[in-house]
Amino acid sequence: MSLFIKTKWLWMPGIAMLVSSSVTSQFIQSNPDLTDQIGQWHSHHALPATVLESCCTYRLPENTTTDIFQLTSGKADSDPVSVADIWTRMRDGFDFPAVDPQQVRSHIDEYVKHPQLFAKILQRGEPYLFHILNRLEQNGMPAELALLPMVESSFDPFATSPVGAAGIWQFMPETADYLGLNQDGWYDGRRDIIASTEAALHYLGRLHKRFDGDWLLALAGYNAGGARVQRAIRHNRNSGQPSDFWHLALPAETRSYIPKLIALRTIIENPQDYNVTLPQLPDSRYFSTIEIQGQLELRVAARLSGTPLQELQRLNPGYDLSITPPGLTHTLLVPASVADIIRTRIALLPQDQRIQSIRYRVRLGDNLSTIAQRYRTTVSDIRRANRLDGSKIIAGDLLIIPVETHEDTIATNSHTVSM
Repeated sequence: MSLFIKTKWLWMPGIAMLVSSSVTSQFIQSNPDLTDQIGQWHSHHALPATVLESCCTYRLPENTTTDIFQLTSGKADSDPVSVADIWTRMRDGFDFPAVDPQQVRSHIDEYVKHPQLFAKILQRGEPYLFHILNRLEQNGMPAELALLPMVESSFDPFATSPVGAAGIWQFMPETADYLGLNQDGWYDGRRDIIASTEAALHYLGRLHKRFDGDWLLALAGYNAGGARVQRAIRHNRNSGQPSDFWHLALPAETRSYIPKLIALRTIIENPQDYNVTLPQLPDSRYFSTIEIQGQLELRVAARLSGTPLQELQRLNPGYDLSITPPGLTHTLLVPASVADIIRTRIALLPQDQRIQSIRYRVRLGDNLSTIAQRYRTTVSDIRRANRLDGSKIIAGDLLIIPVETHEDTIATNSHTVSM
C-alpha cells in the first residue's frame, strides 16, 4: 500500500483523521441514530460513542459519558480464579437462550468437516481469549461473545475484508474515524487488541439495551445495522408475525451470522458429540502491558526479550510499521512470562538504539532479493518485519528494512530522506 509523508507522520490515502474526538462526541449526542448511518458504510460495524482509554494513541472524547454498559477499565486483566482450561470457563459463562442444534446444523457440519482447520483457528485465538473473557465477565456479558472474532476474522488480527474492514472485530475505517479509534500511517486502532475489544463491547452493549436485552437481535444489529433490524421488527409486529430474530426478514449474511456463532457455541459446549478435539488452551493471562515512551521497534523488543518477532506482531497488530509512533506514551503487549524482563531492559536502552531499521520506498524493478542484497539483510528478515506471506511488492509500497542503523530515515531510490 502506498504512503506519503506529511509533516512527521505517514498517512495512508483515505485514512486521514476526519474529525476530532470532541467534535465526534458532540455529533453523536445530536445524532442518536448515528450508528445506523455508519452501518451503511459497513454492514455490521458501527462503534459506540465512547471507547475506553485503554490503549496506545487514542483518547476518549471530552465530557463523554457511557449510556450503555458502564465498562470497567480495560487496561489490565485481573486474574480470575483459575479453572481447568479456557473452554471450561467459557462454558460456565454461556448465557444465550437454548437453541435446537438442528437449527444451526448446516453450520456445525461446515465447522467439523475440517477438524484440523477448526482447531487451528481456535488455537489462533489463544493470545486474545483470556482478555476478552475477562472483559465480558467484568461487564456481565455472555461468554458466547468471545467467539464472535472467530466468525468475523478467524481470530486473525491482520485480516482485512474486501471492503476494508480490519482487525479481529472487523471495523471499517469510517466507523473508526468517527467514533474514536485512531488510524494513521503508524497506528490502526481497529487492529489494536485492547482498543478494538473495548469498542466492540461498547457497541454490543448499546445494541443489547436498544433491543430490550435480546442478544440475538443485538448481534443482528451489529452485523446489519440497528435501523435495519428495527424496521424488520416493526414490519413483523404490524403484520402480526413473531418479532424474534428467527422470524425477521434480514439480509442473507445476517441470517447466517448468528447461526454461525451459535454453532460454535454448540460445538464447544459438547465437542464429544461432534468428534471434535479442542486445543488445550490454559485459563491464564497470555499477555501483560508495558508503557513505552516514544518510539520502539518491535524487532528490538523481540531481541531484548528473546521473543519471536511474529509473536510481538500478533500481540501488537495496531502498529502498522511494527514500530511505536513518535512522541507520546504507548502501550506494548508482551507475553506475560517476559514482561518484567523486557520492561527493565527497555528502560535501560538508550533512545538511539530503539530503532534499528530504515523505511524503504519500493521503486519500479525492485524485488525482495535485490533490496535484501542492497541493505545486507535477508529476504526472510524483510518478510518477517513487514508481515509478508509472499514476495509480491508494488512500486510505492513502504517497507521496513531490518538493518543495523540508528537513523530515523526513509530510503527512496538511491538516497535517504529524513522524516
